[in-house]
Formats: sequence, C-alpha cells, structure tokens
Amino acid sequence: MRLLQLAGASVVLALCGACASVGGLRTEPLNRGVSRDFASDYATVVSAARTAIISAGLAVDSFDQLNDATTVIIAKKAISKFSWGELVRVVVVSAGPDKSSVRVLTKRRLATNVTAKGDYSVNIFENMALALK
Repeated sequence: MRLLQLAGASVVLALCGACASVGGLRTEPLNRGVSRDFASDYATVVSAARTAIISAGLAVDSFDQLNDATTVIIAKKAISKFSWGELVRVVVVSAGPDKSSVRVLTKRRLATNVTAKGDYSVNIFENMALALK
C-alpha cells in the first residue's frame, strides 16, 4: 500500500512539474512570445490589449504598469471539459510617440494538455486591430 502511495505522489509531482503558473509566467523574459507592432500611441494600445484579451474569452488576472513605457497583463482561461486551462501574458511596450510593440505568450496549465488552444496571439492581435481601427 505504501508503495502505491509513493507511486501516486511521484505521478502528481511529475505532472505539476510540467504545470504553468502565474508566478512562472511573470518571471519569463519580457521579450518572449509572438510580437506585433501597432501604429498607435501607448495608452491606446494598452486599452486595446485589455479589450482584446476579454474579447478572446480570457479573464484578466493582473494588470501591472512596470514603468511609463511598459505594461504587463496576465490573463487566464478557466478549466473546461476539454482543457486544464491556459495562461496568457500580454506585454505592451512604447516604441515611440505613435508606435507600440505587443508580445503575447501563451502557456498551457498542463503541458500535456493537447486539447488546449495553445496560442492566443492571433486572436488577441486580430481583436486589437479591430479595436484600433
């Protein structure tokens, strides 16, 4: 019986070792993810990013302005019958008075979850382009 408990604990630890967390996503380098530039001022792009995240069906978990030119938004997709959920980080950086760069990084909560969407960048960028028109 003790052997079964140890084996079960090992499986749980192995699975959690492959789990994404909000803390882990925060520590990823800011230059990671899919990038796209937008010809609009920083404040407008930050607002469009937040709207685009919600339109993509994600819930905003945190919204942090790191400095006058960088905002990091962390969003979550909840667990469903097809997925263990996902985490998405959107970084908006001012690249000039009328130019901003956006990076989207998506992580599956469980790396082996093949039914998860896997990449929200296309959806978020399309939603942002619509919001910025």
